[in-house]
Amino acid sequence: MVHTGVVHRHKTIILADGWVEESPPEPSGPNDHDIVTWFAEGVVAMIDTMRSIDLAQPRWTWCSHDHAGAWWVRRMAHETAIHAADAMLAVGETPTLEPSFATDGVDEILDEMMVGAPSWGELRPQPGVIELRAGSRTWTLGRAKFSGTSPASGTTFTDLLALRWADEAPDVRVVSDPSTLDLWLWGRGDLRSAEVTGEADLVDYVRLVAADATG
Repeated sequence: MVHTGVVHRHKTIILADGWVEESPPEPSGPNDHDIVTWFAEGVVAMIDTMRSIDLAQPRWTWCSHDHAGAWWVRRMAHETAIHAADAMLAVGETPTLEPSFATDGVDEILDEMMVGAPSWGELRPQPGVIELRAGSRTWTLGRAKFSGTSPASGTTFTDLLALRWADEAPDVRVVSDPSTLDLWLWGRGDLRSAEVTGEADLVDYVRLVAADATG
């Protein structure tokens, strides 16, 4: 709860104070405040800010291709949902996400965190194609390796596990409901209720990339 509350306040600062070129420092936690009240106040402040500003205006994001304030609305919706799932799991309840929201969650984690690579690196295709199906949507992913040197940090990466968008015939197919698929990609569930046909080790590969991307 503290982590999520700090994240909410941090994004409120970005949106309300017009941070564009860099990210502001993270705010402090609840200190001696009642944590539930502190958390709720942060949620209200974030939503009020999102409703009161022009979300088309530029704001700092860590996304390379989208720097509009609206980007944070989607990101915070899914961030909050995943940590709400954590709270439910902690008390022995099973989280379930609304289907259209979960489908957008799959889009977001694949588009923004898992598939592709920064422009300063090289993404080399590897054998192995995975098809994910949920509802009326299909996502086809191929194994890849990523190498490159970050111009910002100077860190060199060699042969990292990666994914690419693919159009080849799949070696494994996963058919699931959207909620199960989204929560599984985030490591908050399994695929026992899904239908998996083909090379199951490729499914494990997707989770490895997901864990690295969201860790």
